Amino acid sequence: MSFVAVARCSDYSPPAVRRAVEEVLAPLGGIEAFVHPGERVLLKPNLLQASLPEKAVTTHPVVVQVVAELVKDAGAQPLLGDSPAVGPWKLVLRRTGMYEVARRVGVEVVNFSKPQRVLLPEGFSFRVLELASAALSADRIINLPKLKTHSMMLMTLAVKNLFGCVPGMRKAGWHLKAGTDRGFFATLLLEICLALKPCLTVMDAIVAMEGEGPTSGTPRRVGALIASEDPVALDRAVMEALGFEPTVLPVLEVASRRGLLPEVKVIGDPFTTSAFRLPRAADLTWGLPGFLKGPIRRAFLPRPKVDFGRCKGCGLCAEACPPKVITIIGGKPNIDYTGCIRCYCCQEVCPEGAVEIR
Repeated sequence: MSFVAVARCSDYSPPAVRRAVEEVLAPLGGIEAFVHPGERVLLKPNLLQASLPEKAVTTHPVVVQVVAELVKDAGAQPLLGDSPAVGPWKLVLRRTGMYEVARRVGVEVVNFSKPQRVLLPEGFSFRVLELASAALSADRIINLPKLKTHSMMLMTLAVKNLFGCVPGMRKAGWHLKAGTDRGFFATLLLEICLALKPCLTVMDAIVAMEGEGPTSGTPRRVGALIASEDPVALDRAVMEALGFEPTVLPVLEVASRRGLLPEVKVIGDPFTTSAFRLPRAADLTWGLPGFLKGPIRRAFLPRPKVDFGRCKGCGLCAEACPPKVITIIGGKPNIDYTGCIRCYCCQEVCPEGAVEIR
């Protein structure tokens, strides 16, 4: 049995968030149960791109600030790191409000550009991973995800947030290897989470994102902070609170097959959100026989389309495309669908929301 704590929080004012974080950690033993004096504690928010906090693309800076303050109160040194999908690291820090948090609280910002090889135990699907050395060298990791949808993996929750510990363009390499195989990618996400072993996850669900996430969705007020020692349990609790079977989420389907999907006890003020909109690209082939999945995916899985009226020709979609099937012709992107792997990285990085999934 894994415990998932929930506290209600209606807005991002620092006093309200401080109260909610303390409330959600209390039944888990408080911050002192997870960090100790003298430790270097990595805070891993979702910093996908240089978006303003009100867009609900990234973890809100006040949530990060409050957790950093509690870590310092416990006598430890908070670090802040991530590997954004697009944009210079310094710009991402400034636009998301993280630079000001680091300056105000005294948080050390670490670079995720240097990879380190990690050998995984017997029984894992992957033998070696390359993860950020800054994440591996921290004494503890506190995972700070945002509750959001994701066009490829349905939702970006606690487990998937740790994919940000894969440095730079190595993410694109994994997308290319996975192709349209969501099971492959979900297994990778789960094993990254198991390798990093975050001591605590605190999810920002005060304002979530529904619809065409992770960047083009719609902010949706949920009004909750959610915490657990177990990221898989937290993801299960969130899916159930949103009204979905847990194994609809590919990561949880893989965890269930491997006997890693725990029973969950929710503590505190449970939240429910009706009619939460999933992405149009949600994979509906889970549970079908293997010989049917490939053909059905290729025939029916939605593909990216460019709204040329909104596109400004920046070329970020072409840069981010793992199979390199997007070319810029006449200042506009052209997609060769014969090689498109439906990873939707183009949608993920588009700053104008011009890439739609249809």
